[in-house]
Amino acid sequence: MKLIVCSKEDLAGQNIKNVLLSTGDFDSKVVGDYVFHTSEKFAIVEVKERLIYCDNLDERLSKLVEFDEIVFASRHSSKDGRKIVTAHVSGNVGRADYGGLPYRLAKPAPVTMKNFSIAVSKKIPDTEYEFTLEATHHGPSEIKKPCAFYEIGSTEEEWKDEDIAHIVADAILEALDGENNWKVAVGVGGTHYVPRQTEIELNTVFAFAHNFPKYTFQDLTPEFLKYAIDLSNAEIIIFDEKSANSKVKQLIKEVAEMVGIEAIRSKEAKKFIWDT
Repeated sequence: MKLIVCSKEDLAGQNIKNVLLSTGDFDSKVVGDYVFHTSEKFAIVEVKERLIYCDNLDERLSKLVEFDEIVFASRHSSKDGRKIVTAHVSGNVGRADYGGLPYRLAKPAPVTMKNFSIAVSKKIPDTEYEFTLEATHHGPSEIKKPCAFYEIGSTEEEWKDEDIAHIVADAILEALDGENNWKVAVGVGGTHYVPRQTEIELNTVFAFAHNFPKYTFQDLTPEFLKYAIDLSNAEIIIFDEKSANSKVKQLIKEVAEMVGIEAIRSKEAKKFIWDT
């Protein structure tokens, strides 16, 4: 069963939760410090703290309910104020300024994230919103069950928007029962909003797990990239050839050979179109 987690402090998460609760019959009860809403297919739990500080939450909740994956329903904040829906895995390359630990990564849920990306991108063309993946960032890093963040941004106006909350909630529900015949990839390069990885996510057979943008290159080591690949059960590395310098390309080549997987350029990855 999938467990959808939202914070009582998060307006977007609460908005998504309320939409989900309107979709069916739930058994709601307080267990310990948490409020659970359980249906036949999934459960929702509310937590008091901000999601980025929920390290080891899976271990605590596993003592109270059985589940195999976490869906973090969350807000997205940015100064540019864009109307945006995002998806990404949490963790830190280098410093841990916003939750989690340095050089630690949460276990990703690339298949659900892929299915969500496709579902939500089909639902928002008639809105003011756009969809994008984000690079791996912020906490929690200490989550051992597969997980990812699904976010509405970027200001309080969007967090309270019931229309986009319905779209995101519907996309989450579709993602939970979606296709699973994807090829898992770790991405390297690009900006924080990883535009080339987003295009590949939406149009090809590849499902991204962790993504490490150009601004993390100074902290990216062979050992860390191998750790990310192993944690993701990734079958391939896809790198943005326009932002990866020669040093990073050599690092990618060495790690790919070390773990026995292929590394390809984003330009080449775009050729692997999936049949809609």
